[in-house]
Amino acid sequence: MPQAVVTAIAAQKGGTGKTALAGSLASQWGYAGYRTLLIDLDQQANLTYAFGVDPSRLDATVVDVLAPRNEVPAGDAVVPGVLGVGGLDLLPCDERAEALDTQLRSETMGVFKLKDALEPLLTEYDRVVMDCPPNVGELTVSALLVADEIVCPVKMGDSNALRGITRLTQTVEKLNRRGAQARFKSLVRVECDHAQLSYRLNHDALRRLARRLKLPVAKTELRARAAWRTAITQDVPLILLDDRSRSTRDAQSDVHRLARELWPRVDFPSPAEIKMQRRASSAPMRRAA
Repeated sequence: MPQAVVTAIAAQKGGTGKTALAGSLASQWGYAGYRTLLIDLDQQANLTYAFGVDPSRLDATVVDVLAPRNEVPAGDAVVPGVLGVGGLDLLPCDERAEALDTQLRSETMGVFKLKDALEPLLTEYDRVVMDCPPNVGELTVSALLVADEIVCPVKMGDSNALRGITRLTQTVEKLNRRGAQARFKSLVRVECDHAQLSYRLNHDALRRLARRLKLPVAKTELRARAAWRTAITQDVPLILLDDRSRSTRDAQSDVHRLARELWPRVDFPSPAEIKMQRRASSAPMRRAA
């Protein structure tokens, strides 16, 4: 039976838009008709909240799946059909994940616990998207051991944007020499503002670094738009943000183009088509109410 393709959204630094990107890409997979599992591995649990899930009200999260004793089967912690997106399920996280790096380090072969836990689920989905922690600790290594491909956001307005890319690349190379099979799908430039000096400096430096490390860089840029911050404030994935402003349309168009560039064989619905689907699915509920 075919197994899901696993995509890790990973970056060495925090504040790169990693979580926002993971939520929007996974939602697009769901609306494209693929059975999709979104996994929150970030200790802040922002992705979990963004899909309307309060981890304090759950019996289990990924923290319980990776517990040193009495671990919960991963399937028992999955929340189905989040935010009404058909085919999109969530394996949530909570703030207890802060201790997972230490826990996994203390266990024999602890970095393989996530791989073992997810194994039964991989035949149930077409795609798995993982939002990794903002570092290359034990939990991120655990995710890279499961991943088939890596998407790495690079914040172009940050003067330190390129720090960590080399280390992440070296980590992936070491894991692949030991049997992992992850490859870089793409570096993705986020928060792009061509008027900023930091963008221009990072653009040239990233091109040189990517050439040296032989890493692909997506042609599609995610432009700096207020809608990304609005989505975070409202705790909703950007692609699902119901806002008719120009900023929102631009940002949603960017992330849609990115998905089509990274996976050109997939017929991802446009943001407008997603809105129509969401309105159609909510109409019966409104009439029933």
